[in-house]
Amino acid sequence: MHAYIAKQPILNSNRQIVAYELLYRDSLENTFPIINAEIATQRLVHEHLLNSNINKLVDNKPYFINFTEQSLLDGLPIELFNKPIIIEVLEDVPPTKAIFKALTQLKNSGFTIALDDFIYSEDWLPFFPIVDIIKFDITLTSFKEIRALKPLLDKHGINILVEKIETEMQFKQAKNLQSTYFQGFLFFEPEIVLNEINRQGMRGKQVISVV
Repeated sequence: MHAYIAKQPILNSNRQIVAYELLYRDSLENTFPIINAEIATQRLVHEHLLNSNINKLVDNKPYFINFTEQSLLDGLPIELFNKPIIIEVLEDVPPTKAIFKALTQLKNSGFTIALDDFIYSEDWLPFFPIVDIIKFDITLTSFKEIRALKPLLDKHGINILVEKIETEMQFKQAKNLQSTYFQGFLFFEPEIVLNEINRQGMRGKQVISVV
């Protein structure tokens, strides 16, 4: 049985890899497949994170995993309790009372919480005390907008991750914001990994392809 996954490094200001983002793939084509996001999250968790030696794949570093609204409400991250994951709340997850309750329970269980492709809204303010990292896509949020939000984020001890960095100038601007983490094609393109696993979920060889 074959299972595919993409990984992209996340770096610190010294360009050292400190974590990875793991993304579901269903082939060696390095794009998100035409599939329901909920199904993609479930497959990523069950085909890779529970059934293979994921620590070797990520060099024993933490890894960001995207979670949908329903997967959070269903408590899917709890299945990864003993793994060093960062729960990445997808940008289309609404800031509802139910989501707040689910994330609070996960935070109290020791998980790290990140908000993906964050666009500021006051509706998210009650979440800030339980959020550890906010990811800003600089194609969606300008450096000026991030800078304006920084005092509020600092007040709550929230770290910034700037993603979609493609130039040295963007990297410099992100560092000037005192961003903690950096991600983008300037540093690394995603890698596709093919896991060959048997029916019992035992991991076989891995084939890595940069696409």
